[in-house]
Amino acid sequence: MGTWMATVRFPDGSVRYAEYSTVVAAMVDSLHATFHVEHYRARVSGDPLPRFPDRPHAPVDELIPVVIRYAPDDHGWHAVYCPRRSMVLGPHSPYLQWRVQETYELVFGARDTVRHLSQVNTHALCGAPITDAPLRYRREVCGMGNPEWREEEQPPSVDIFAEWTSRDMCRSCLLAALHTLE
Repeated sequence: MGTWMATVRFPDGSVRYAEYSTVVAAMVDSLHATFHVEHYRARVSGDPLPRFPDRPHAPVDELIPVVIRYAPDDHGWHAVYCPRRSMVLGPHSPYLQWRVQETYELVFGARDTVRHLSQVNTHALCGAPITDAPLRYRREVCGMGNPEWREEEQPPSVDIFAEWTSRDMCRSCLLAALHTLE
């Protein structure tokens, strides 16, 4: 229990470091430039890099996809970094990729071939009109409230933020999902 080190890898090969809390199962959003090894365990070191959470985030096309991995098991997920705020916008936890998949349908736009996230059958999170035929993406929530739930009937788990650079994925919908779930 406690904290482990997380690495935040950028497309240009650069790396930043953060703490990953096992208590809340999420990455702490302060990034560091360096780490050190203490008793065989990597830890962030030095002062956190400056961040500017009160600034408006950069336009969607300027946000940077990153890959976050955390020790000790080297598990990870995809997220989005904002260069204007100098911080990861999210998701800060792999749990949120599952929440997106349990909360939203994935649907093609009515006027394009772009995939959008939606909770209603007329408009996407970004406001675009959508078709009424959802793709096989949304997973039902398992548990006592859903006694008919069967894993073999569910679509595979998907890290939807790994799709950030796909031409047919609506980035505005992904960003809107971050704002509604975090």
